[in-house]
Amino acid sequence: MIKYAFAFALALAATSSFAQTPAAPPPTGLWRVADGTAVVRIARCGAGLCGVIAAAPPPEPGKPSAVGKKILIDLRRHDESWRGRIFNLEDGKIYDGEISLKSADRLKITGCLPGGGACGGEVWRREPASR
Repeated sequence: MIKYAFAFALALAATSSFAQTPAAPPPTGLWRVADGTAVVRIARCGAGLCGVIAAAPPPEPGKPSAVGKKILIDLRRHDESWRGRIFNLEDGKIYDGEISLKSADRLKITGCLPGGGACGGEVWRREPASR
């Protein structure tokens, strides 16, 4: 009987320590895209996160500015990542997307064709002012 009580106590202690592990912080703040040309502001919006272009090069004559365009849409926490939709400014399409912190200053962005098609991704760097 003592052997079973010890095993139960050990299992309870192990699950308690997992339950007390804090979730990763949300990746809010300013992030520079992989090619360095733009900065995205990630912030809470409703029950999730959204990302808006905060800085970008000036557009070509006659084209609209990318600044203010929402590109990360309705991202919801899923374990250690956030999943939702990603708008690609280059092709004008919306992809299934996921973002996850790789470190305090690195954010992995992945986008896939809806329904599990081809995927691509890149790593963004946190802007120093947003720590």
